Amino acid sequence: MAALAPGGDSFGRTTTTACVAALHTLGEATLSELATASGLSRPTVKERLAGLAHLVEVTSGAAHGQSPTPSGGRPAARFRFRREYGFVIGAEIGKHHERIIACDIGGRIQHVSEHREPVPLPGRERIAGLHRRLVQVVSRLRSTHGKWLGLGIALTGGVGPDGRISYSPHHPDLEGCFPADAGLVFGDVPVIVEHDLNAAAIAEHAYGVARHADTFLLALAWHRLAAGIVLDGRVHRGSRNMAGELNLIDDGPAAPPHWDELETFLPVLDAAERGDPDGVAELDRFAARAARQIAYLTLAIDPQLIVLGGPLARRRTLTDRIDAHLATLLRDAYPVDLAVTRFPTLGPVIGVLQTALTNAFGTLLGDPAFPARIDIGPLCPDAAHTRARAHSSAR
Repeated sequence: MAALAPGGDSFGRTTTTACVAALHTLGEATLSELATASGLSRPTVKERLAGLAHLVEVTSGAAHGQSPTPSGGRPAARFRFRREYGFVIGAEIGKHHERIIACDIGGRIQHVSEHREPVPLPGRERIAGLHRRLVQVVSRLRSTHGKWLGLGIALTGGVGPDGRISYSPHHPDLEGCFPADAGLVFGDVPVIVEHDLNAAAIAEHAYGVARHADTFLLALAWHRLAAGIVLDGRVHRGSRNMAGELNLIDDGPAAPPHWDELETFLPVLDAAERGDPDGVAELDRFAARAARQIAYLTLAIDPQLIVLGGPLARRRTLTDRIDAHLATLLRDAYPVDLAVTRFPTLGPVIGVLQTALTNAFGTLLGDPAFPARIDIGPLCPDAAHTRARAHSSAR
C-alpha cells in the first residue's frame, strides 16, 4: 500500500490531504474541478494524486461519454475516489443491546445491524458474540470493499491511563482487563475503545446539535448523571478517563429501586404523560435530581451548550421538567442553552465509527487532520423531532 510516512515533507502532506479531501467530498472530478475545490494549482493536484493509486482512479473522459474538445483534443481525464479500497466498523456494547455500523472510506454506510440479549450476560460472553457477528459482516464486505482498516468499540465505562478497562458497570468481569485480553482483538486491525458517552459526544459534535459548539456537555437524561465532555473541540477524559461520571457520587437518600432500570422507570414517565398526579409528582422528583447534577457540572465546566442524550431525551415531559429545575438552580448564574440530541440511541456507535474512519485516514495519508466524513443520512432520515435550541434555562 502506498502511504505517506508521518514524517517528511509537511507541505506535501498538507497539500496531499487537501487534494484527497476535495476528491473525497466530490467523489469524482476533473483536474480543473479538483484544483478549484482544493485551492491548489493543477500541476500540484496532479502530482499529489499520482502517488495515491490505491485511493484514486484516473479514467478518460471518453469513458464517461464526453466528446473531444473543440480543438480536437482528448476529453479531460477524471479522478475518482476509490471508496471500495477499504472499510471501517463501529460497534457498541450496551447492557442488553449491541449495534454495528460499517462504512466504506468514502463515508457511505454499508451495514447496519442491532442485536439484543434478553438477559444480561458477562462481558466476555458479549464480546464473544460480537466477535462472531463481526466476522460475518467483515466476510461480506471484504468481497466488495477491500481491506478492513479499523474498528471502534463503544463501552459503558472507560479505559484508564494504563490501557485497562477501568470502569464497566454493566460488565464488571471486564474491569482490570486490557481490551485485547477481554477479546477485543481482531488480528492486526486497529481497535479503538471509547467510553460510550464520549463517543456520543463525538457524534454530536460532528453531525448533531453541537456542531457549532467548541465546549459542551452531552448529559444523559437520567437521575444519575453521566456525561461526555468536550472542551475546546476535544473530548475531555480526565486523568483516569472518569470525567463526567457524577453518577458515582453518593447523592443523598437512595433513589427508589425502580428508577435504576429504564424498563421499570418507563411506567412512571408514561403515567406522568397521561396526567396522573402521582406520576407527575414522581417524575418531578426524578427531574430535580437530574437537574441538580447537571447544574453542578455546568458551573464546573461553563459550557456553551448542554445536550441531553440517551433514550429519554426526546420525552418532553421529562426534559421540560429538567429545564425548569435548571432555571431555578441557576437563576443567579447565567442562561444555559439546553438542546436535545440528534442521536438518542445511535450516538455512541456513530461516534466510534467516526473515530475509526478518522484513524484510518491518519494511517493512509500520514496526516491525522484529514476531514473524514460519514454520510449519516441513511441512519437518521427523520430529524424532525430534534430541537437544535430546545430550551434556555436560568431565564
